[in-house]
Amino acid sequence: MLILLLLISSLSFGIGIEEAMRTALEKSPQIKALEEEVKVFEGRERSAVAFPNPEVRIESGFLTNDRDGKPKGRALYLIEFNQPIPLWNVRGKSRNVVLKERESFENAVEARKREILAEVYRSFYTSLYLKEVADIWKENYDTAKEVEEFVKKAYDLGEVTLLELLRARREKDLARVRYSVALSNYRASLRELSRLIGVEVKDVEGELRSYPSLENLDLESLPTVLSIKRNIESVERRIELERALARPQLSAGFVVEDADGDYYGFRGSITLDLPLFYRRQGEILQNVALKRALKRQLEAELLRVRNRLESVRIRIETLEEELRKLEEEVIPRAREELALAIKSYTTRVITLLELSDVRRRYYELLIDRADLILSIHETYSEFIEIGGWKK
Repeated sequence: MLILLLLISSLSFGIGIEEAMRTALEKSPQIKALEEEVKVFEGRERSAVAFPNPEVRIESGFLTNDRDGKPKGRALYLIEFNQPIPLWNVRGKSRNVVLKERESFENAVEARKREILAEVYRSFYTSLYLKEVADIWKENYDTAKEVEEFVKKAYDLGEVTLLELLRARREKDLARVRYSVALSNYRASLRELSRLIGVEVKDVEGELRSYPSLENLDLESLPTVLSIKRNIESVERRIELERALARPQLSAGFVVEDADGDYYGFRGSITLDLPLFYRRQGEILQNVALKRALKRQLEAELLRVRNRLESVRIRIETLEEELRKLEEEVIPRAREELALAIKSYTTRVITLLELSDVRRRYYELLIDRADLILSIHETYSEFIEIGGWKK
């Protein structure tokens, strides 16, 4: 109970990306629904190995020699029992088909889980991005308030005009609106994240600038690839099953007859279903064609994921290079320019309008940097979708 309370408490104050992903795997309604779908194959496997039910036929009537056909004479009773006997390991082959179909479906479910985790990852870093944007606009608002206070003091001393004071107040009010809107956007994003992971999230924690590195993936073991491979194997097992069903099928039984104790009979019977005219060629041909189509689909999927991975690597490398230039060259100069502009304004070297322009450009640069980092995370989410996230 204590651990549960601690978990709820931690979720109330904020979660990191690792906890968000783990919680999604444990609590997400979408993932839970997928896991329930896998259980369908438990029933299909039981049906595949079930022994066929016997058939029982009961007859009752009269034996009569009257010309008018009226009942006369002895009553007749007949019981017939017939049991199909599966040969050629039909039950085992049916079970093998279901097992391969289950493996294929489980890998398809795993691929769908990857898509959900990628969506959770994007949602988390969108929230973290909006949180940073709110922090940037709050800093801008705090700076605007400081400027407005300085202008007000200068106005009280008669050093600036009323127009300049009104301009400073307008800049402060605009900065407040931007901060308020950014904060509401952040709070709204938390609702979407809460929906995805299945618990309420009050805050997110982490470093927006930090993101995992791309790892080398074995394309042959990716969920989408494995799903197609197992589907091919299930079709191969189905072909084996159809060939077994194309052989003679056996049923054995007996018949018991009784007529008022005067007559009693017992006969055994064997029935063979002889495939003389149709040997399930249609079903076999369908599965052979399906197998060829799945092999082509496998080639296409391998090509798709290979190209997609290369695209992800190229885009992340490009975004990282642009981010490096922004952080090492552009933003430091803009920060120095802002500090110089504030100092210059206090000494009346530049006007308030010029200071506002420098301040606006600086904080827009910070937003641009956050946009770049978010783009990296959104691109990395594609890597998770393919199969690159570690559990």
